[in-house]
Amino acid sequence: MVDVFDRIEWDVRKIFREDPVCVHVGDVEQCDIKRHPTYSKFRADALAAGVRSAPSSRLWESMIAMGRLCDLDGGDTWRLVILDCIIPCFRSLSTRIARDFRVDREEIRSAMVATALEVWRDTAMGVPPRHVRDRMVKAAFDVAFRRGNADSSEYSMGDIEIFLSSEISTQETELKASSIVDVGSVRDVNVAERIRGERLGALLERQGCFNAARSFHGELRAGRRSGSINQALKAGLPRSWISDSNLYYYASDLYPSFVGLREAAVVMGIAESAAHRLIRAGQFPFPVARAGWSYKVSVRALMHFKGIPDAIVHVDDIENGALHASGGVR
Repeated sequence: MVDVFDRIEWDVRKIFREDPVCVHVGDVEQCDIKRHPTYSKFRADALAAGVRSAPSSRLWESMIAMGRLCDLDGGDTWRLVILDCIIPCFRSLSTRIARDFRVDREEIRSAMVATALEVWRDTAMGVPPRHVRDRMVKAAFDVAFRRGNADSSEYSMGDIEIFLSSEISTQETELKASSIVDVGSVRDVNVAERIRGERLGALLERQGCFNAARSFHGELRAGRRSGSINQALKAGLPRSWISDSNLYYYASDLYPSFVGLREAAVVMGIAESAAHRLIRAGQFPFPVARAGWSYKVSVRALMHFKGIPDAIVHVDDIENGALHASGGVR
C-alpha cells in the first residue's frame, strides 16, 4: 500500500524530474543566480541544512518564501517540496511508534502530514520564515506520540486527499469573480470582459506604457510565447468561443514577475530599512523570495497587497482601449 509519505515524494519528483530547480524566484530563466541544481541535489542540501540549523539557513528561508508565494497563486508545488524535505525525519519515528504502540503506521504518517500542514497555515503571518520548518517538525512529532496512545484515528488518508487535491474548479470560480472587479454593475459578462480590457489598455496608453504591451501582443499572436492562464481556465472564459483563447492573459503578465525590495518598498510607501525589519520579524504583509543576499518581491503579491485586481484580459480589448485613449491615432 502506498502511504502519504511515498505519494508526496513521487509527486514532487514527477514535477521536477531532472530539470534544474530554482528556489530564488521559481523560474531558472528569470533568476539572476545562474547555477541551479537538480531536485535530487537540491533536496540533499535542504535535508542537510535542516538537520544542522534550519533557523539560520538561507536555503530554508527561500523554500518557505517560495511555498508562501505558491500558496498565493493557488498552487501547492513548493508546499509539497517543503513536506518532501521534512518527511525523511518523520519516517523512522512513525515506524517506531507504530511498532511500539501497535497502531497503524499509515494513520500515524497521515496525522503527521496533516498536522505539519496545519502549522504551515497557522504560521503564514507573524512567524519568521526561519522558524516555520522546526515548528512543523515539532508539531508532527507531538501528534505522532499522541496518536500512538489514541484508541481511534482522528486523521485518515481522506483528510490528506483534501489537503493535497487540486482545486481547479474553485480557482476558476474565483478568477471569474475577480475578473469583473469595478464593473460589477454590468450584467452581461461579455460586455464586462471588454470593459475591463479597454480600461487597462486606456490606462497603459495614458501612462506611456502601451509600447511594451504591443510588443507582448505581437509575441502572443506569433505564438512565440503565451499568457500564464492554463487551458482549463481559457475554455471557461466568456468569449473564448468567438475569440482566440490563446490571446487571453493576466494583466500581471505585462510586468516582470519579481522586483527588488527597494522598488517594492517605494510602491508600498515604506522605507527599505523598514521592509527589512518586517521581513526579519515575520511581519511583512506577504511572502518575499530570497535570492542570495537580497530579496525579490512577487509583482502579483504586491498587486494583491495594493488591491489591484489581476484581471484576465484579451489583446483586442487592450488595444481598443489604448486606441480610444490616444484619440484614434496610431
